Amino acid sequence: MERKNKLRIVFFAIVLLFFSSSAWAQYDATILSLDFPKEMNPGSSYQLDLTFKNTGDKELNRSNCALKVSYLSGPSSDAGKSITMEKELTAAVLKEGQYTFRWTVWGPLVPGSYKMNVALVKGTTTLAKQEVTVKVEESYTATINFKFPNPIIPEGEYGPLEATIRNAGKATWPSGKYELVAKVTSSPSDASKDDKEAFEFEEEIDLSNLTAGNEKYHKFGDKFEAPSGGGTYNVDVTLNWNGKPFNAQNNVIRVSPSVKNEEQKAEIKENVTTKMYPEKKYSVSFDIQNGGILKWDQGSYSLKATVVKKPSGLDSKIFEGTENFNGNEMKAGGHAIVAFPEITPSTTPGIVEVKYEILMNGKETEIDGAEKIIRYEIVEVLPELNIGRITLEDAMVSGKTYTVKLDIKNYDEVAASKNDWEVKCKTRTLKPSNYKPPRGVFDISMEGIDMKAGESKYISGSIKAPKVDQETSIRLEFEVYYKGDRMGGPKTFDIKIKS
Repeated sequence: MERKNKLRIVFFAIVLLFFSSSAWAQYDATILSLDFPKEMNPGSSYQLDLTFKNTGDKELNRSNCALKVSYLSGPSSDAGKSITMEKELTAAVLKEGQYTFRWTVWGPLVPGSYKMNVALVKGTTTLAKQEVTVKVEESYTATINFKFPNPIIPEGEYGPLEATIRNAGKATWPSGKYELVAKVTSSPSDASKDDKEAFEFEEEIDLSNLTAGNEKYHKFGDKFEAPSGGGTYNVDVTLNWNGKPFNAQNNVIRVSPSVKNEEQKAEIKENVTTKMYPEKKYSVSFDIQNGGILKWDQGSYSLKATVVKKPSGLDSKIFEGTENFNGNEMKAGGHAIVAFPEITPSTTPGIVEVKYEILMNGKETEIDGAEKIIRYEIVEVLPELNIGRITLEDAMVSGKTYTVKLDIKNYDEVAASKNDWEVKCKTRTLKPSNYKPPRGVFDISMEGIDMKAGESKYISGSIKAPKVDQETSIRLEFEVYYKGDRMGGPKTFDIKIKS
């Protein structure tokens, strides 16, 4: 009896094993190829492919087969989510059939090695799987915004320095100890050790896990004290991580703070009229001041005026000269008044540029600001000519020439010359509306354009009627021009032109 029970148990075990293995063999798959890169750049997109073969007995479709990519290990599970995914099968794959999954992922923002599991699953059952390892490159970019004060006065004291550090790349920065380290790379030849060390520092800034696009503002703890020596210093400011330069693009900037070498300074404040009319008198004076913090050297001081630009025909002497003033050992804030003889401009119009220069003992000085250029304008005074009465036939024949007289008066005290003044005539059509008068200005010649100040006279000329196909009404517009520029008018006169 016991033997029969044992045989019965063995029989059922064999039957169970047969049916179990048959059921398992109904769904199966084999991964033929997997295009998963071994290296990725942070934040960059990648298209991946997986091709598999249905090696089971039953059809695989969206109800019983999916692709699942899951995170196994790496520097950051949150960052690894950018390469995880789950995708259903979108087509039926028969036995021995093949199918290719295609999807897009983005490189994790935290660099390091990520171990991923790529599997074909049926619910909780794995049909096929493959483990892959991808390395995300340490691609970092930094932007450092840092400046020393400008200008820097020797031995001056300034507020704490400030810096802004920005993660300008796509990868999150690793945790660790970050520092801004400044080192002087070149300095004036006479700079002391203390002068150089005034520009050097090691300042710790919390930049751990700084995400892409974000920045950190930092204010230094101590005030900045300038060195005693003047000149330009070149300073390299480096972003360090855990005691060594951070492996990031633009992690070093060069700044060139300049410490001012104190100089004697001057301020020349003018009291002049820059717009001048001919034959009128103008006073010219200056307030010379010591605008620095050092007193001037001992010596005899003067202010010299020299014409550097003028219109042709102008006598330079009316603007030039040299006047002495008391600048000997002038203290900071001191001043002296310098007056030149009055200027009476000639009738020559144009721009006059005069250089006023402080001299010491008759020579140029090394005083900063010891020179100033004043730009004077001698105004051209023009007469005012206006057209009064117009004498002309009120009807014309096309193509015929007629005499025209204009009553013109000069309302100013300046004469008008025929070389500069002219009268032009333009046309405006009154009817019919489809008639277009000739472009431009009528041929017109005026006699006796020379006019004395305040004179009134008739100016005679000739005018030619335009050719028309039918009787047309035209308005003539007379205008006064000076050297091509319109100065007065228009004065109108309406006429009829017969064809």
